[in-house]
Order: sequence, then C-alpha cells, then structure tokens
Amino acid sequence: MKGNIKKILLEYIDLSRYKKLKNAVYSYLDYELSDEELEKDDYTEEEKLELLPYMVESDFNVDGNNAHHFIFKYFMDKGEDPLEYIEFDALRSRMYGSEISDMFEKTGWYDKYLKDEQTFPQLFNDVVKKGDKFYLTIDHWSEFTMLVDENDRDYAERILGEDWAELYGYYDVDWSSDIVDNLDEESIKHIKDHIKEGDFIGQEMSEYSMGDGQFHTLTEDMVNDTDTILRLIDEERIFNELRRELASQYRWAYEQAGEDELFNNLKDSIEELLGSKGKLDDVKNKDGDITKQVIYFDITDIFYKYLIESLEVTNEMPGEYYSDYISMLSEVLYETDESISLPDMDYFYPDSTKTWEYFNYNLQGNI
Repeated sequence: MKGNIKKILLEYIDLSRYKKLKNAVYSYLDYELSDEELEKDDYTEEEKLELLPYMVESDFNVDGNNAHHFIFKYFMDKGEDPLEYIEFDALRSRMYGSEISDMFEKTGWYDKYLKDEQTFPQLFNDVVKKGDKFYLTIDHWSEFTMLVDENDRDYAERILGEDWAELYGYYDVDWSSDIVDNLDEESIKHIKDHIKEGDFIGQEMSEYSMGDGQFHTLTEDMVNDTDTILRLIDEERIFNELRRELASQYRWAYEQAGEDELFNNLKDSIEELLGSKGKLDDVKNKDGDITKQVIYFDITDIFYKYLIESLEVTNEMPGEYYSDYISMLSEVLYETDESISLPDMDYFYPDSTKTWEYFNYNLQGNI
C-alpha cells in the first residue's frame, strides 16, 4: 500500500513539474512569437519558427524531441494545426518517423487531423472513398506481387499472373507411381476405348511383349485386361505417342494443382492482410456498356493503420510520397519484415488429391 502511495505521489510530482514546465514554455513561445519580439529581433515568423526548437532546447535544457513536442502541443492547444507553422521536412530532419508519429499521437494530432484529407494527404490512385468507406481497386491479382517477399516475387508473379505459371518445367514422369497409381476406373476405360477406336488393334509388338519370346499382335482381349494393357503402353513402341501424352497430362495436372494451391494460399494471405475478400465489379462506359472488370476490397479497417505505419517506417507523409496504396503497403511490409512469403519451392509438393482430380479430368478431355 505504501509503495502504491509513493508511486502516485511521484507521478503527481512529475505531472506537476511537467505542467509548470509546459506553462513556462508556452509563455516563452507567446513572447518569442509576438509581433513586438519578432520586430525587435528582425525575424519573420517563419525564420523564428525554424530557430525555436534550438532555443527551447537551450533555454529549458530539454532534448530535441521534447522541444518539438512542446512547440507542437503549443499550437494544438491554441486550436491550430502545427503543420501550418512547422514544415514536415523540418520535423523529419531532426526526428525519426516513429518519433514524429509518437508526437502526433501524444499531442492529439492524429485524433483531430488523421482523417483530414487536406492536412494529412491520403489520395491514392488505387483507392476510392465512398462515404466513410475506403475501397482498394485492382485490375488483376498480379498487382499484389509487390506485397510478397523479394526472394519469392518471381514465383509470385507467375502464380498471380494471367499466363501459365510453369512452376516445375519438364521432369521425368514415373509410369507406375505417377500415372498408373493415379488412374481412376473411368480413365482406364477411356484409355481402352481410345486404343480400340484407333488403329492399334492388330499392330505387331515386340517378341518380349508377352514374355514367351514370340511376336504378337495387339488383340482386343489384351486391351480389355487392365494390367496387361497398362504394362504394354509403358513398354511397347506402338504406344510411344500415347505414353508421352499421358505423361504430359500428368505434368499438366501436377502443375495445375500446384498453381491452384499456391494461388489460393497467396489469395488468402492477401485478403487476411487487407481485412476483406476481393469482389468483382463491372466498369461501364457512358453508354452503359461493360468495358472491363475490377477487383475491389473494403480496406476501411486497415486504411489509417498503414498510413500511420508508413509514416513511422519511412519518415514520409504517405499520401504525398506514394501514388498507390499498394506501393505504400509494400514498403511498410518490407520495413517491418512482414512481407507475404511462399513455401520453399524446392520442397513444395501440391496436394496429391488435386493432382489426381486434374489428371483424370485432363486425360478424359484431351486423349
């Protein structure tokens, strides 16, 4: 109990000292900025304002941040925007962005001016304001590539882009584990029908085809026997083209499954970051004709949050320094080490179930 009373008394003493110091600084500023004193010193108000932080530091024995804080709070308490008197460039020449933001918060500047578009510029090419809502609009998901870690951007650009991603390139397909093990009954029937409808029946095969050292021609009974025909497709020259096509369809399915999984993971990460799901909207010309579609996101909940974070990490007024909100957001994520990342592609394997689904779908539609 005694400890708590002591803490309260110390806080009161500190607060009292602060109030006395603040009042003294305010009186000092009133005097230094008065017309009489400006005329006496032969300074313009702008010239005196440039000198005041140094004067307050020296005359009141406070550090630079506290000097700026007192001057900033002085104008706030007079009901005026301090940035009309103190240029932002002057602040950032002596303070870090996090220190400026801290001063904005503690003096109540954010409370009063954060949502003031004139005082705190917040116009971005990719943001539309409707009422109290802010909407981020993009033409395509690939515009979010810059939110991804720099080391992963090459893959991210391909995954989010409109063209085929080509994540894996060419690789050898294992006949047994990749193709045979992934065929469903409908696909096996489709392959058998394809062979029967082609010109395969009656074609001569090698002397090793049936294991008896005799030359054989392909019969319908061989085609109907699943184990036999799958083995022959792998081994016999007459099925070279079919075998290559099946391998190609498997690679395509594997690629599709990987691209889909990575795209959905990126999409989820982006939407979680933005705080809303992307929605499609039509863009129409003056005649009412649809000219294109855009994707939009309600970023109301995060809009000001990242404006403040941008100021803190870049030491720039975000709405003046960046033309696009996404560019600003990208820089914030980079500086705070929070950029979206992809899995290590050397060890990424797509969902086997999706590969199986795509493989059988592609096979039945393309062979």
